Amino acid sequence: MSKGRRASPTRGMRPPPTSPNATLKPRAFDPLRVAAEIVASLADAVVVTGVDRQVLSANRAAAELFGRPLDDLPGTPIDDLVAIAERQHVAEREQRAVEGEEQRYETTIVSATGDERVVAVSTTPLVVEGELLGTVATLRDVTEEKRAQDTLARSEARYRNLFESASDAIATFDANGRFTTFNHAAEIISGYRREELVGQWFAPMLPDDELPKALAHFQKALAGETGLFETSFYRKDGDVRTIQVTYSTPRLDEEVLCVIRDVTDQKMLQEQLIQSEKMSAIGQLVSGVAHELNNPLAGISAFAQLLLSEKRFPPDQRTAAEMIYAEARRASRIVQNLLTFARQHKPERTPTSVNQVLDDTLELRGYELRVRGIDVQRDYDEQSPETMADAHQLQQVFLNLITNAEQAMERAERDQQRLNIRTRRAGDLIRIELEDTGPGIPPNLLERIFNPFFTTKPTGSGTGLGLSISLGIVREHEGRIWAENATQGGARFVIELPIVAPRPTGEFPSAPASHLVADRLHVLVVDDEASVRVALQRYLASRGHEVETTASGREALARMREDAFDAVIIDMRMPDVSGEQLFGELKGRDPSYAERVIFTTGQLVDDSVRTFLASTGRPCVPKPFEFSAFDQVLPARRAS
Repeated sequence: MSKGRRASPTRGMRPPPTSPNATLKPRAFDPLRVAAEIVASLADAVVVTGVDRQVLSANRAAAELFGRPLDDLPGTPIDDLVAIAERQHVAEREQRAVEGEEQRYETTIVSATGDERVVAVSTTPLVVEGELLGTVATLRDVTEEKRAQDTLARSEARYRNLFESASDAIATFDANGRFTTFNHAAEIISGYRREELVGQWFAPMLPDDELPKALAHFQKALAGETGLFETSFYRKDGDVRTIQVTYSTPRLDEEVLCVIRDVTDQKMLQEQLIQSEKMSAIGQLVSGVAHELNNPLAGISAFAQLLLSEKRFPPDQRTAAEMIYAEARRASRIVQNLLTFARQHKPERTPTSVNQVLDDTLELRGYELRVRGIDVQRDYDEQSPETMADAHQLQQVFLNLITNAEQAMERAERDQQRLNIRTRRAGDLIRIELEDTGPGIPPNLLERIFNPFFTTKPTGSGTGLGLSISLGIVREHEGRIWAENATQGGARFVIELPIVAPRPTGEFPSAPASHLVADRLHVLVVDDEASVRVALQRYLASRGHEVETTASGREALARMREDAFDAVIIDMRMPDVSGEQLFGELKGRDPSYAERVIFTTGQLVDDSVRTFLASTGRPCVPKPFEFSAFDQVLPARRAS
């Protein structure tokens, strides 16, 4: 190459072939020729472009990349080699390179077959002896690499989306038990933002008594084991929640992955189900013994009435008899209230006295209130009318509120605790207030206490369902219930129920009131309880009636075949023939005889008994009974 002649940019890119017959002679080292050979053999494509943006020269790798013969590339416009959408971008990059700024970028080229490939481009200006000839571009095919990156990015995005959208909390920990990742569900369950926990040790979030168990499982996870356990933890707001933790080890001895599910509500439901089953069992137990309790109570009450009816009874002994009678009635009401509350009861609205339901509920809690030193002040509106309501459901509401008040007052340090219960009529509403002298309710919790599973009681002391159930019952009665703090301290719960006029219920008729007649009646008493038979025999005989008694339903049927009775008093539950079976026999034999039946039972809260009695249309005197109830029904049977 002479000094006066400019070297062609393509010179040296393809050296002339050497004749195989030529004699190899030592020659001087030619740096330009070596450089051209290196460029020609590079794995990356090299393209030299003139200032007119046409190819001046290229190497073999460029020909392979573009799918064109090497001799066809010189003179080809760059735009013919670049995807249409990329032409403007490439032109701008080349212009910057021409201006002396090295360019590194990615673009898409098009081969002769139309195949598009992604290439990484490095472009520099080409200057020879101070003259700008164009640019030199090095191209590397990164299509497969980009596809792999895109696939990986899509996979990461998919799993990131699953990670963030999972309903269960997902967290990872390093070998020291510090949070490394934390999804959105974990933020919701814990109340912490992820930046607050990443890098922090998990132990402070657990109660002291739960920490050893959690650490033991963490060590198992680091050792490569998988497992599941339940524990408790503190939310950021201090609330204690129960969680179920499933753990595994993505990297042995380095990382632990935990999937965490909040099972607090589920545990609460399980406890509520267990409680419901306990109440059902209590209901069955009480139902089984109610008859056995009511029979002796009926005997005690009946004989006390007989003693009180004797005119020559000494005054001091009369006082004792009155006490026996009063306590028998009290015991009977307690049994009745307990049975009413514990049994499974279908919603049923009947004419209901709110004052009476409150008294019945207080009688259930009377002992607990007394031993806790709680003074109950009743301030009732005695003129308040009855309303159509489900007395059993209202009793459940009142019992929940009274029990809550007892527990609240236990936490308050006062010499004298008091529970004030008021009823008032307010227009078309009955207003009930239950006010205690406990610590009251924090203002920020007044609206939350009716939420399901929310409780301010210590763990294990309540399910958080009592008030939410009470809210549901009151709303079913189209009423309102709310809580507020009393001015002198303590909490006040207020219930407002609409006054709904009583309507017929379709139940069996109550004993009709009528004047006594002087007719002498022939009466058969059928009851397996000796004290009841004797008491009724003595009382009815004292009223001038002829009375026969029997403890057997079969014997009663035999006597009624032989003799006619004006009235038959039948106990519903007997060992050989039940009252229902005996009535069926009488009705089948002589329907007019069935019209003389008067039932007595201690099981009026039993739905099957109530249904049967309603179907017969016959009166029923509940045990323990007042003798006057029989005075009301016997003449009616004689008149028929």
